[in-house]
Amino acid sequence: MTLEDLEKVFEEARENKCCICVEITIPGQEDTELIINKYESLDNKLQYYKQTYDEKLINKKCNDIRIVSALALDFVIQRD
Repeated sequence: MTLEDLEKVFEEARENKCCICVEITIPGQEDTELIINKYESLDNKLQYYKQTYDEKLINKKCNDIRIVSALALDFVIQRD
């Protein structure tokens, strides 16, 4: 996955008015972590990812952190 691919997933989420799930590697952790960004935060989060990760989606300050995949999600968060 590249930054261009990530931008396309964000565009898909915007068009469908849904959340996005970003899968990242974490130093010292064998499995990946999933981060869900709500629709209302898409612009802010994409800006953050573009500032923090390079074109290959490797964190600019820690090479062990990288975005490995992302997808648009359509689900509802229930609150009491």
